[in-house]
Amino acid sequence: MKIKKAIAIMVKAPLPKMVKTRLTPPLTEEAAAELYKCFIRDIFARIGRLTSIDIFAAYTPFGEERFIKQLIGEDISLVLQRGNSLGERLANLFSDLFIIGYKKVVVIGSDSPDVPLEYIKTAFIKLNKIRVVFGPTEDGGYYLAGMNRFNKEIFKNIPWSTNKVLEKSLEVCSKEGTKTFLLPKWYDVDTYNDLKRLVKDSDPEEIPNTYKFVITNKLCRSLSK
Repeated sequence: MKIKKAIAIMVKAPLPKMVKTRLTPPLTEEAAAELYKCFIRDIFARIGRLTSIDIFAAYTPFGEERFIKQLIGEDISLVLQRGNSLGERLANLFSDLFIIGYKKVVVIGSDSPDVPLEYIKTAFIKLNKIRVVFGPTEDGGYYLAGMNRFNKEIFKNIPWSTNKVLEKSLEVCSKEGTKTFLLPKWYDVDTYNDLKRLVKDSDPEEIPNTYKFVITNKLCRSLSK
């Protein structure tokens, strides 16, 4: 009997003033929203190459379902993000997927369109024996969280949007005696320097929508030189 596995990618409707705000300026609000659309298309296309894993788009806000579907395709299942804080949204998302029968659940963001697929594969492998897996970001947070059993305590009383997110999450796991595994570090594309790094270091074939946007957008052309 196969163990049901799910990966959920957290996405926002790519609306001006709502996404990639740390890139404005130098990008306009409209350009930042278009760039984020490219991130979404690229990450879902790449995750779609994984086998034997069900893919979900964990989206916000309510009412933007059609907009999201236009970007990712009709075959991807949607699940609404619920909660006032990131911790509540993560806890509810994991809970929703475990309730419908998944035994291994991995959640990633949409700010790392070039995250190596091998890291995600490793996360699912480690969840065979280890309760919780994190993929650390260079700024003290994490780009991936995975569990093989729901535990909402991991997301409580965490100082979100600080460099202590991973540290505090690991402290919670340690106090509970929950075994964890850390994947290699990766980075979110939040700033203009992050975007430069993405364009410089990534294979254009892995992020074709993002790369095309960068080389055709007047505000971004210098990144690809």
